[in-house]
Amino acid sequence: MANTAVKGIQPYAVKGGGSITYRRGRVLTNNTTAIFLYDTVIRVATGDYTVQATGTTLSQGSANGCVYTDAAGTRREAKFLPAATLYTSTGVAPDNASYVYLVDNLVNTSFRASVDAAIALTDLNLNYAVTLTAGSLTTGLSGFELTATGRAVTATIPFRVEQFIIGDPLVDVDAAHASVICYANCTADEPALSASLGV
Repeated sequence: MANTAVKGIQPYAVKGGGSITYRRGRVLTNNTTAIFLYDTVIRVATGDYTVQATGTTLSQGSANGCVYTDAAGTRREAKFLPAATLYTSTGVAPDNASYVYLVDNLVNTSFRASVDAAIALTDLNLNYAVTLTAGSLTTGLSGFELTATGRAVTATIPFRVEQFIIGDPLVDVDAAHASVICYANCTADEPALSASLGV
């Protein structure tokens, strides 16, 4: 059976139970790239967020909607942030800024994703980079996926795959694009690198 790839890196559950909670992070004033729902994002030196531009860069989680001011000056909440949504401000939290919603408890939140090639049990607890496929302007959903290419114990690769999604009749764990549970390997919000091999 062929799997359908998961759209992006989707928040899945919190270790120990509880609800996934979100906070907002300000997007760069000169952001020129669309940030789709479940795209992974990074925080830059200015403290602002932008879409992940390199698949091996450590991530600060995934985008879960946004708020921005459109060209007509209307404030909008949406699934994704359109490209070239620029604003001008020198304040910390300006009214006209673009914001993306991010998982608040990133260290303890698992994500559902898929891997672009078939993997084996021995490939679990390894770290995976992200393929940065463009999202859909129609659905607003990400095109990002984990890639089996270059998977390794290296702790600076962004996501650690922990297990397959088992019991879903629509998921064939022996085929490409199988759904997996993964964790952000380490982040700017939690600077200590997690050890490789899931420790």
